[in-house]
Amino acid sequence: MNRRHLIVREHQTLRREPYGLLSSDAHTAFLRHLAALPPNALTPTHDGLRTGSLCGLVSVDGWTLEILPKIYDQADHTPDRGLLVKMLASCFDIPIWHGDNAESGQADLLTAIVRAYLEEASTQMSAGWIKSYVTEEDQLTRPRGQLKIHAQVRRGRAQGHMLHCEFDELTTNNAHNRLVKAALKVAASKIPTGSRHAVMARRLALSLNEVDDSTRSWREPDSLAKHRLTQRYERLLILSSWLLRLLGPNVHRGPERGISLLFDMNRLFQDYVGNALDRAIRRHPLANRLRLTRERPVKGLVSDSAESPRFMLRPDLCVHFDNQMLAILDTKWKRLLPDEQNAGVGQSDLYQLLAYGHTYGCRQLTLIYPDHPCLEQWPRPRFKFAPYEDAAIGLSIETFDIQNSDLSADRILVALSPQIEPAPR
Repeated sequence: MNRRHLIVREHQTLRREPYGLLSSDAHTAFLRHLAALPPNALTPTHDGLRTGSLCGLVSVDGWTLEILPKIYDQADHTPDRGLLVKMLASCFDIPIWHGDNAESGQADLLTAIVRAYLEEASTQMSAGWIKSYVTEEDQLTRPRGQLKIHAQVRRGRAQGHMLHCEFDELTTNNAHNRLVKAALKVAASKIPTGSRHAVMARRLALSLNEVDDSTRSWREPDSLAKHRLTQRYERLLILSSWLLRLLGPNVHRGPERGISLLFDMNRLFQDYVGNALDRAIRRHPLANRLRLTRERPVKGLVSDSAESPRFMLRPDLCVHFDNQMLAILDTKWKRLLPDEQNAGVGQSDLYQLLAYGHTYGCRQLTLIYPDHPCLEQWPRPRFKFAPYEDAAIGLSIETFDIQNSDLSADRILVALSPQIEPAPR
C-alpha cells in the first residue's frame, strides 16, 4: 500500500501508527478537513478514524483515502473495488467497468475514473467538440451582426474606418468545453509519463487549445445549458465534475472545498437494484403490464385533525401489475449474518415494512440485501405479519448478487410470478 494512498473499508477504523497505517501527519490532515466532508464520512476515534456508509475517495494535503465497500472483507481489495466500480458504471451510465471484476478492481478508484474520463473525452473529440454561439464584440472593417452606435460615436473620427459590432460567434470556446479542459489538466497530472493515456491527454490538450481556462466551480455542470445537442456530453461532464470536485485547482478555497468524491452506498445500492429490475421487467413476457416506480407514490403514515397527511412514506421500489401495487421492495445496504439471531435482519426494518404494507394496502413485502459468499448455503426465510390468515402480509428476504445483477433481478421477479396472472382470454 502506498503510504500516501490509504485503503480502508466502510464501517472500519483506520488506526494511527504504530498500531495502524495512519501516520500522525495524515491523521492531522484529515482531522483538519472533517468539516468539509459529508456528515459521518469520517468519525474521530481514540486511536484513529472510523468510516461510515460512504465509499469513494477523500484527498487532503497530498494524502488520499480510498474507502471501499465491505462485501467480501478479504485482504485483497480487488473484488470490493470491482463491485464499487460496477455499481458506479451502472448508476451513472459511465464506462469504467471492463466486464471482469478482477480487471476493474486492479487499479485504484482514482486511476479508473481518470482513464474513463480520458477515453470518454477522446470519443467526444472524435465526434467533434460541442460548438455554441457566444456573443462577442469587435471592431471590424465590414459590418457584422449589430452595429453599436454609442460605442462607434464614442471612438470618434480616429477610428471611423472601423465598425464596432456585436455578433454571435459559433465556437468551441464555451462553458461545456472549459469544464472539460479544466478536468483534463487534473487528469493529465495523475497519469504516468509516456503511457498510452498520457499520449491521449496530449492529443486532447492540443484539440482544446482554443478553449479558455475555466475558473468556475466543480458544481458548474448543474448550471450548464442542457439540450439535444449537449446530450452526448452527459457522461463526460459527470466525469469532469468528479475530477474537479476531488482534485481541481482552488477547490480548497471558500465554502465549496471539494476534497471528496464519496457515494452513499445505501442510495447507490438502491439505484443499482432499481436499474437491474427495470431491465428485468423489459425482458418479462408481461412487460407491457408491469411497471417499477422509485420512491413513489408518496403517502402519509398518519393524518392530523385537519386530515392532512403526516410522516410521509417513500418506498424504495414498488412493482405494479396493471393498476395494482404488486410488491414493495426495500433495499438494505447491510451484510446479512447467517450465524447470528435473525441473520442480522433489523427489527426496525420490519416495522418500516409493516408501515408500508398497511399504508399502501400491499400484501407482498421484500427486503433486499447484498449477497456475499457466506450466504451460499443460507436458506432465504419467508415470514408473515400477523394476522396469519387470509389478510396476512407476507415478508420475504432476498439477496442481490452485484456481480450478476440481471440474474438476481430475474429471480426476484420470478418470486413474484405467482401473483402475476395472465390476462383472461
